[in-house]
Amino acid sequence: MMDSPSFLTLDHKNNHRIAYRQLKTNNNLPSILLLGGFGSSMYGEKATALYNYCKKCNLNLTVFDYLGHGNSSGNFIDYTINDWYQNCISIIESLTNGPQIIIGSSMGGWLMLLIALTHPSKVAGLIGLAPAPDFTENVIFAALTPEEKNLLQNNHPVTVTFTYSKDEDRSYNITNNFIKDGRKHLLLNNNNININCPIILIHGMNDLAIPYETSIHIAKKVTSTNVNLYLIKSGDHYLRDKHSLNLTFNSIQSLLAQH
Repeated sequence: MMDSPSFLTLDHKNNHRIAYRQLKTNNNLPSILLLGGFGSSMYGEKATALYNYCKKCNLNLTVFDYLGHGNSSGNFIDYTINDWYQNCISIIESLTNGPQIIIGSSMGGWLMLLIALTHPSKVAGLIGLAPAPDFTENVIFAALTPEEKNLLQNNHPVTVTFTYSKDEDRSYNITNNFIKDGRKHLLLNNNNININCPIILIHGMNDLAIPYETSIHIAKKVTSTNVNLYLIKSGDHYLRDKHSLNLTFNSIQSLLAQH
């Protein structure tokens, strides 16, 4: 039986509420913060596995749903990368103490990089699971037909489909505002990304949504020299099989051991 979520009310967003779950302990280790993917839920398989692991290991953990996701309020189509980045900052400032080990899954991997750039004192380390910086441009916009781009520019939403694995596709409605906002936060077009904390990147080579070369680009561009990249030849975008989860858990322990 899943526990019910708690809620953080955002006064600056018309009383919108972010649903979250937390594990609190008395240890002095950095806390874990999970940033989920595009269209994710904190009750999903990977988030649940992380919750159970942290509970077993007596680790502090915060997981949450972005606005328009899961149990949080709002309509998915109304939000942008910047909105979800602001959700992350609200969670960090309102619900956590001290530097966090941030685990960013897919879109969450983009958001964790943005947080590390703007709030480095809040970050003890980063774990990117199939991180997807710039996916609004390099994955979504790049795949649109001229007709779809024209619809967007005339403020008509278009439907895009992500192939996450050989067994699963998901479709989302995308707005021009979503694409334009994403362009304000692009990272991989920079010569370097000024992040200096420990970073672990994990990417499946069978990822059909976000090419594994994305993680290689991140590893090259961040200024940190403490970067480890793991490529899982059989791994897909979800990275929720036993091997991938164990690698994630081992990565948490590796970063904790550095503090």
